Amino acid sequence: MRTILLITLIVSLNVPVRAQTEGEVAALINRLVDLDSIDAAKDVKFREGLEPALHALDADESKMTVLKDPYEVFGKDKPGAAGWYRVSFTVPQKLGKFEVPKNGYNLGVESNCLGAWEVYTYINGKLTGTSMAAGVPRVVVHGTVLSTSNQPATAWMSNAPLPCKPGDKLTVAILATASPLGRGSPEGFALRHLRLRFALAHTGARQPFFGGVKDGGGYHAGRGMHGAREMLATLKGDDLAIFQEKLQQPLANLDKVFAAAETGVLDHLTKAMAAAQKEIDAAIKEGTPKKK
Repeated sequence: MRTILLITLIVSLNVPVRAQTEGEVAALINRLVDLDSIDAAKDVKFREGLEPALHALDADESKMTVLKDPYEVFGKDKPGAAGWYRVSFTVPQKLGKFEVPKNGYNLGVESNCLGAWEVYTYINGKLTGTSMAAGVPRVVVHGTVLSTSNQPATAWMSNAPLPCKPGDKLTVAILATASPLGRGSPEGFALRHLRLRFALAHTGARQPFFGGVKDGGGYHAGRGMHGAREMLATLKGDDLAIFQEKLQQPLANLDKVFAAAETGVLDHLTKAMAAAQKEIDAAIKEGTPKKK
């Protein structure tokens, strides 16, 4: 009976275990990230220009507008292009599939911007944030403020651990600039990722599980789900077919990650992600074409 229930659960999750394209794996990543975090890029306020600064908790937001598309690109080919993003929200009772303990838990705000960006985070009116679990290379720390630049979209900079409990109010202010700033960038700048997630011991499994793409040798270069997606996007012909074969079983085994989330016990998801990451990274290593 127990086996039947488990099979029923896995089937009901409708996991695309035969996912073999970049688009299918990207869709999987979107579903996986919803298991233990929430989208914070809602009702984001924006104002172009560096001055006056909007980093303070009580900054004047009267000239800011709520973006219909929080990921809209600004400042293309414009020297000195900069803009401020601000969003305030309340820590909910659940992040994804998991309850936030009533007595609190260490969370993290993940961010990513096209160009360069710096993050200011307030909890109940107090400026906070650390770099203990930044998760990406080349992060610069100024007290509680973290900044970085020219990162791939998969580099989710985190200011965890943030001690939070349900009902706490968070305010996040982000200054984003085009890079290079002096002569401008044809790409401009834009918000690309903003989520509130569980941290603590979960970070040690979550960050390498999602991993990152090759970015010149960063800590998470070519690892995890993002590394696998990037290889599916770039490999061709026989090399692609070989990698797809290596990746098939690790992707099928993601059923276990989704099933672990359904238990509502965060530690179960942590362990499932750690196990899945080892299989995915092994597939990446085995499926990487040998240098000719």
